[in-house]
Amino acid sequence: MNRHFLSLVLVFLLIACTSTQNAQPIKIGVLGDLTGDYVSFMRGVPRGAELAVEDAKNLVNRPIQLVIEDQRSCQLKETVTIMNKLTSIDHVDFVLGGSCSSSTLAAAPIAESTHTPIISPVSSAPSVSKSGDYIFRTYISDGSRALAASELTYKLGKRKMATLVDISNDAFIEIVKGAKFRFQELGGVVVAEEESDNVAGDFRTQLTKIKVADPDVLFLTTGPQQIGHVAKEAKELGLHVQFIVPLETAEDQQVIDMAGSAVEGLLYVMPGNPPDSPKYQELQRRYKERYKEEAMPSYVTEAYDAVMLGILALKESDGSRESIKDKLYEVSKTYEGVSGNVAFDANGDVSKPVMYKQIKNGKFVVYTP
Repeated sequence: MNRHFLSLVLVFLLIACTSTQNAQPIKIGVLGDLTGDYVSFMRGVPRGAELAVEDAKNLVNRPIQLVIEDQRSCQLKETVTIMNKLTSIDHVDFVLGGSCSSSTLAAAPIAESTHTPIISPVSSAPSVSKSGDYIFRTYISDGSRALAASELTYKLGKRKMATLVDISNDAFIEIVKGAKFRFQELGGVVVAEEESDNVAGDFRTQLTKIKVADPDVLFLTTGPQQIGHVAKEAKELGLHVQFIVPLETAEDQQVIDMAGSAVEGLLYVMPGNPPDSPKYQELQRRYKERYKEEAMPSYVTEAYDAVMLGILALKESDGSRESIKDKLYEVSKTYEGVSGNVAFDANGDVSKPVMYKQIKNGKFVVYTP
């Protein structure tokens, strides 16, 4: 009789423990950019996460909680502080972010030491590939975009390149390095190399030096506000060159609002989203409905896929961060990404095609060479 009673108690305890475990929320940390220069440009990251959580509720029998923190437009001290909080105080299951490659690289050692998976929807520097076993990204590496941008430049008949790079961002530095190498390999010449940072608002000194070098193309790797300032000041100085931005930083309305006709004809390179995909069209409809904006900004699809992959991996795991990391490779092979291919390779990277776009008549349009 006592033995039977003990067995019943054990069964009830097991059920209670299981119920408690299922009731525990899935916690997802988000390295957001809620203040600073990148607020508008990076707004797609938390929004993509929010849309993914809405859909993922049907996949798991647990509440899902987003812990969104502000790294103040990729301020690395903020990133480190937030990452320590997310992993050691909030005890998140995985982290969405960082945004700038420099912030992901700053967060990587903490992710590795705490065995916390990071899935970045934005970081593109080639060095992210080797930053650790727990680092993944749904965004393409800049290696392919550097080649594409250089080859487009040469195809347009441009032979004298000047560069202006924001050296506070590792991705910007690495993409310029790759682009210069490929351009020179094709037969072009780099005639001027200038630098700035992400808080600069006056580029006349750099642009004056560039004008003296007489380039026919300016390879510009900066944030949206800097692109606007550079284009406007170049026009005022009489520097007439083709602007090429190997990044999606050009696709921000503030670029056009700041520079107006000075950015007309600017070309840029970004990942090719599959606009004909039913999943893409549906996400676009939901985004417009929820956020009252006609077009989805950059990174919504990549953030959506990153969160969905993390939740699917957690669902298939034993609940530990280590197991989530291992399962990410598996679930990425069968998940249909809204942003395109999201099958992770051994480095946690994905391969996707690129597309060319242009600012034409004050709008962002696809460009066909």
